[in-house]
Parts: sequence; C-alpha cells; structure tokens
Amino acid sequence: MANNNAKPANYGSTSSKDDEFAVPASPKPVHLSTYTAGEDEGRLATLAKEFGLSRTRAPKSQIRERVSDGLETLNLSSLKQWFESMVLLDEDFSDMWIQSVYSAHSDQRTFDESVLDEGEGLLKSGRGELPVLREEEGDEPLEIEKGGELDAHAADLGGTLSSATLGIIKGMVGPAILYLPHGFASAGYLVAVPVLLLSTVLFLWSSECLLESWKMESDRLNNTRHRRRSSKPQRVMLSYPELAYRSFGSTGETIVKVGISLMQSGVCLTYLIFVPQNLHTSALLLLNWDISTNWCLAAMMAVQIPLSQIRDIRKLTVTNLLANMLILYGLITCLGFALNSMGSSLGDASIAGSSSHPFIHEVVHRFESLPPFNSSGWFLFMGTSVLLFEGSITLLVPLQEAVQKPSDRRKFPSLYRKVILGIVTFYTFFGLTCWVAFGDNVRTVMTTSLPPGTMATTVQLAYSLAVVFTFPLQNFPSLEIICRTADKILTKNGSDWGETRNVISTLIVIVLSIIAVTTMNDLDKVVSLMGSVLGCPLAFCVPPLIHNRLGRNTLSKRRMIGNGVVSALGVVAMIISSITTILKWN
Repeated sequence: MANNNAKPANYGSTSSKDDEFAVPASPKPVHLSTYTAGEDEGRLATLAKEFGLSRTRAPKSQIRERVSDGLETLNLSSLKQWFESMVLLDEDFSDMWIQSVYSAHSDQRTFDESVLDEGEGLLKSGRGELPVLREEEGDEPLEIEKGGELDAHAADLGGTLSSATLGIIKGMVGPAILYLPHGFASAGYLVAVPVLLLSTVLFLWSSECLLESWKMESDRLNNTRHRRRSSKPQRVMLSYPELAYRSFGSTGETIVKVGISLMQSGVCLTYLIFVPQNLHTSALLLLNWDISTNWCLAAMMAVQIPLSQIRDIRKLTVTNLLANMLILYGLITCLGFALNSMGSSLGDASIAGSSSHPFIHEVVHRFESLPPFNSSGWFLFMGTSVLLFEGSITLLVPLQEAVQKPSDRRKFPSLYRKVILGIVTFYTFFGLTCWVAFGDNVRTVMTTSLPPGTMATTVQLAYSLAVVFTFPLQNFPSLEIICRTADKILTKNGSDWGETRNVISTLIVIVLSIIAVTTMNDLDKVVSLMGSVLGCPLAFCVPPLIHNRLGRNTLSKRRMIGNGVVSALGVVAMIISSITTILKWN
C-alpha cells in the first residue's frame, strides 16, 4: 500500500509515528478482493476494512533481496543452500514416514483438526509435529504449516515433483540392493530377470490401484465433507491404513498396520545381520582381528536402543542425510570394483586379441559361464524381488499427498511409474554386473565379497554407518503402531506413557537382536521369507482389493477382474515362495 502524508477524512488524526501508515481517502478499488496483513499490529487490517475489504490471507514471511557477501565467488553460498535444501527435504521425508501410519478416522476429524487439538498428545505418541495442510483456491501451491507457523520453505521444497522424485528414490533405494547379486546367483538369469520384471509389473499395477483409490476417496471427502468454518478449507489427509479402513473397516486397517509393522521390523532385522557381518569382515581385513559377529551385534544394540527412544524422528535429519550420501558412495564404489574386476582380466592375450572390443568380449565370456538356472535356490529370489518394494508401497500415499499443486498431483502417477522403472533398470544392471564380476560365490551381503583392501573396507564401514543411521527411521512405523496400540490400553490405567514407550522401543531392539543371532548365517532366507509372507500381501494383494471396494460403482468389469487376477497372483507367489523357503531352511 503506497505511503502518503494525506489522511482520509474518516480516519481521524494520527501521530507522527503513524504518518507512514496513513492513506488518502478513495473509492473502494474494484480490482482488489483480498489483502495481506503484515506485522503491523492490525493497522493495515483496520484500514482495509475502511475500504470494504473483508477477506484475509495468512501473513507471509518477508523476503528481502540478498546482499552479496563475496561468498558466491567461492560457491560456498550455493553449497550451503543446497545442504539446507537437502536437510529440509529429509525432514519432509520423515513427515511422510509419520503420515504413513496415521489414520484420519481415529476421532472422525480432519488431519488438520487432530493436530491442532491433540497437541501434546502427538508428541507423547512419538510423532512430533505433524504437517497441517490448508488448500488455496485455484492452481496455487498449498501453504504448509508446521506447529501452526508458516513454513517459508514449503512452497519451494515440500511439494514439488522434483522433491517427490527424491522421495521415491529414498523410499526404495537402500541396503536391499546389495542382496541382488547373490539373488541372481541363487536363481540364475533365466529366472531372476523375468521374476524381477513380473514383480515390477505387479507392483506398478497395485500402486496405480492405490493411487486411484486415493483420488476417489480424496475427491469424495474433500468435496462433500462438512468442515469447520475457516478462512481456508481443510483437506482430509489419507494413508494406506486409512484407505484400508474405508474399504474393509477396522479389520482391513489392522491387517495393513500389522503388515507394515512386521515388514519394517523385518527390515530392521536384516540390518542387525548386515552390520555385524560387515564389521566382522572389516575388522578382519583392516586389523586382522577375528571379532565375533555376536560382539558386533551387541555393539549395534548399544547404539540403537537410545536412538530408537528418540520420539521426533526429524531430529535425525542430518544423520539420515549422511546415510544417503554413504549409500550413494557405496553403490558407486561397488560398481567401480565390479567393472575394474572385469577390466583387469584384459591382460590375458588370448582374450584381448580375440576381439576388437576386448572389454565387451570379457563381459560376454563371463556371462556365458554363469548358470542360467539354479534348481537349488531359485525360489529364494521370488521373496527377494518383492522386498525391494517394501518402502515404496508404504510411502506411496504420503508422497502423493505431499505434492501441492493440483496439476502436479495429476502428473504424479505417471512420474511414479517412470521413476520406479528407472530404479528397477538400475537394480537389474547392478545385480547382473556384480554377479558377472564376482561370480557364483558372491555373498548375500555383497560388500563382504569385495576384494581385500582399504577401499573395500571403507565401503563396508560406510554402508554399516549408513544402516546404523537409517535403523531408527525404518523402525519408526513399527514402533509407532505398537505404541499407539499400547497407548489405548495403558492410558486408561494411568500409566506413565513416556517411560512405557522407552521400554517398548528397547524390547523391540532386544527381540530383533535375539532373532538376528539365530539367523546370522541365513540372511538370504530371512530376506526371501519377509518378501514372501509380508511383502506380497502389502504390495500385491491388498491394493487391488481396496480399489475394487472403493470403486465398485465406477470401475469397469474388466478392470475389477484384472485387479482380482493381480491379487490372486500375489497370493500364489506368497504361498509358493514361503513354503519352499521354509522347507529348504537348514
């Protein structure tokens, strides 16, 4: 609003202190319908009402032009901004884990209202501050508030397709990729490649079912639901368990939540096997110390018990970001080792001189020597291929919810398919390359198969540290579901909930560690059984059934039959893989 020393006739006298806020009297502007209130203690609001303006917008943080301090020449400023952006994106990713176990129907209120009204109860349950979404009219981004204060970074970082892409990658790419080379060796390429492709097709079909279910239910709720009077409408937040509840009631919600809880506990179990094996190998190669894996497991327990008692997982944002960097370093280095292993064989004159492209000839030569089918372990790869998608299906709906613009929300399903296909392509390349390089003797934890040396040890330690940092985030959904269930029982008896939660988190780590001791040498079977018993229902079976139930009045008969076939294939895969894994377990 422009400054002017003239005062409106109906405004009265003003002091010299307020001269800068005075405006000339004028007719009501016809081109304005809203105003933005600043930090002026209501003066602009009073003036606006004088002109007949009644609609308000939330105060926005002022953005001033940045004065150059000379750091740009060293790119330090850009590096700092990039790091801050990555930290904020990791905080958003933590919020998605929080939302993945949230059910909006718990007290028949909107997600926004629950956050505002429950307050301290959310902190006690371990979720910390949950995002509040308020939707503007038109195609503008959602304003995201946390704890009632405007998040100035939300419009740029929290809900774009770029940040959604990073979220998809973070949710899917992890230590599980290191199990693929051994999985390919156990099954043979004639089984492994088709099974991985079939699993991808089934997962993409199921994810589309879940996204379409989200759209149907979100449109219905947010267009017809009675809302409290507010200057801005509220949007009902949905999740995988919430969609299951709206399809099959409490039974469906319980099945999904129990499945998510057990799946994430299973992932943490693999971590408790993965890290001790890596540390054992690293100590042996680096220091020539033959430390028992049980002692390494005890050390990891000592670290994970206090970390699991952290109630706001966004406090681990920096360590999670470091874990991502360490995983990236490990993947690149492992590929470098594999390619270097194949290139080192080119010194053989018979190989080098037999082709104008000796490297390609060496790769083909090694590939032809690999078994196309392994009758003794092919069944293990069925569960392993499903486990690759464990994080993606849980975070799918929160990722869709996090996209702000309506136009971007419509693009998200297509983007999701493309990113998943790109990741699976990289998985296939990584698994085959490392298998060809290290042969049939490649171990389940692939980093322990690297050639002895300082570089290999750094990879093993980097991955171990990354898994240690990632453990609390992976354990959170399971811990949250168990704690919320216990909360309903214990709070009625007046128990100290804070201490009880710490006890539960400690018991989870101890129980998983005991199981890890008994299965330390059977990681491949643990991975297969988890993917079969837990991954198949969550990723393949339940989403098509939810889609059929919510869309029973709108879906075509052909689509409903297709959903039924996909769900049935998931059941068949679960039964075959589970039974064969159990029968072959020594």
